Amino acid sequence: MNSEFLYIGHRGTRTIFDENTITAFEKAIEFGANCVEFDVRETKDGKLIILHDPTLNRTTNSSGLLKNLYYDEIKEFRTKNHNDTIPLLSEVLKILKGKTMFMIELKDDNIKEDILKIVNNHNLLEDCIFSGRNLHELGEIKSDYHNSRICYNITKGLGFNISKFLKFGRLKKFKIKPDLISLRSNLITKEFIEICYKYKIKSLAWNFLLYNDPIFQIKSLIDLGIDGILFDNHRNITKIKHWLYST
Repeated sequence: MNSEFLYIGHRGTRTIFDENTITAFEKAIEFGANCVEFDVRETKDGKLIILHDPTLNRTTNSSGLLKNLYYDEIKEFRTKNHNDTIPLLSEVLKILKGKTMFMIELKDDNIKEDILKIVNNHNLLEDCIFSGRNLHELGEIKSDYHNSRICYNITKGLGFNISKFLKFGRLKKFKIKPDLISLRSNLITKEFIEICYKYKIKSLAWNFLLYNDPIFQIKSLIDLGIDGILFDNHRNITKIKHWLYST
């Protein structure tokens, strides 16, 4: 992986524009993101679309469980604020190929093979980071595709939480070692970053919407040695880049 700092557009961006849309991803890239993060779920007929929640209620003009709906229905829905479509995974990869890296969050069970098939069809394995809360499943991806990169979302991870990570890191007992680990910003400590650095794991921080001064929080984490930020506000990418270049 490139050693440069990771400026990741969290769901593209979560401010001004509608999250997890082509527009949000393009805005993040325009403002300096070198990676965009998004969530993949499966429709009733097995299509892979980009949506964070299991329901359509929060972000679209419709409602209901995604797993109960066919793609032909979903493609007619629009996002609440800017009337954008809900994109397919294949659509995002095709449009943004060559412009950015992709962090693909697996939100549903048993979709990794279909995701990998689409990624490989676009010849984008080396440009993708596969993320999720199931470390065992991520380990299977790594086992099947040795050149793949996996990011464990440890904050709500299944069976291997941050306290276990710190303990096992001190004892050198990792069974599956991810390439990256993402942790909610308020839980990050110097020890976490140091253990990641020791084992050549990139450390990432997410969730900055609730801070009164997110720029201050991001700068503090960079001073601690964090390797990347999932930016909720695309405009902050430019601000942090200017700050880093001027220091």
